[in-house]
Amino acid sequence: MNRVQVTPRSYPTNLIDKDWGNRKLFYTKDSENFLRLVHDMKLRDDDVWIVTLPKCGTTWMQELLWLLLNNCDFEGALAKDQELRTPFLEFGYSVFHDPNRSFGPIEDLKSPRLIKSHLSLALLPSKLWEGKNKVIYVSRNPLDSYVSRYYHGVSFGFNYGKSLHQYFDEVLASDDFPTEFIEHAHEFYQLRNEPWVFYTSFEMMKKDLRGVINDVSRFLNKPINDQQMEKLLKHLSFAEMKKNPTTNHLWELAQVQHENAGKEMHPFVRRGDVNGYKDELKPEQIEKANVRIQEVLAKNGVTLDELLLLKDHSEVNNSERGEQIKQGQAV
Repeated sequence: MNRVQVTPRSYPTNLIDKDWGNRKLFYTKDSENFLRLVHDMKLRDDDVWIVTLPKCGTTWMQELLWLLLNNCDFEGALAKDQELRTPFLEFGYSVFHDPNRSFGPIEDLKSPRLIKSHLSLALLPSKLWEGKNKVIYVSRNPLDSYVSRYYHGVSFGFNYGKSLHQYFDEVLASDDFPTEFIEHAHEFYQLRNEPWVFYTSFEMMKKDLRGVINDVSRFLNKPINDQQMEKLLKHLSFAEMKKNPTTNHLWELAQVQHENAGKEMHPFVRRGDVNGYKDELKPEQIEKANVRIQEVLAKNGVTLDELLLLKDHSEVNNSERGEQIKQGQAV
């Protein structure tokens, strides 16, 4: 489906003071009705949302959140596909063009509902902007994300027959690379100190999963004991996630009707490295991408280290930030 620029019914002006009129938002063609339904979506007080861009650690965090919200029911997690336990809001519409197949599974869930979305802040339900629901956001280095998206797209048929380098050249040729990616994360980064937002990164989860689990459990007010912590660490380990059929999106793959779906398979939990893009993309592709990434970061007054929580915003003074942007150190 072709992506086109869209205009939401309203903007979260109560949350972020910016020129929203110049914020370019993209979604699939003829999606106005679906986005209107999302904007007006009714929420329950105890709904929890996980918001990310694709392939940024969403599934990893999703599994952690579901377990915390369900008293560490590991047997339940292994018995049912993650997509059925915690639906992806846009999936039914993006695959079938049917809003009912997006909203129906969410409406059928028992509380507390855990809902996944890749939509940007301005396209999410306006009720979320009131700050009454918990939102967890996970960022990631955009180059790692795009490499992971390529392999996901091969399995689902969309990138079948296309090399990674061909795919990434197309990404680089896109007008919205990397603006949409960075602004999507930066808007939630600006809300990271709000009591209803938990902002983290794939890189932080790799660096200190135990610490992230502790922080999220406090955020959700779902305390865990030492035994549960050890079970969580094992269940959420790369080795366990990779061999777990309920977290490898096999249910979603079975729904996709693309003619090339499944012709070449890559596990959804594939590699899980930080900076793995460095040995998969061509050096000239990385250099070109970094230049464009730094340009957009500079316009937003932020560094990639900050968006990935590798350095706190308060720790970076203006001269240091300028030097990082100039030298490309944040990438």
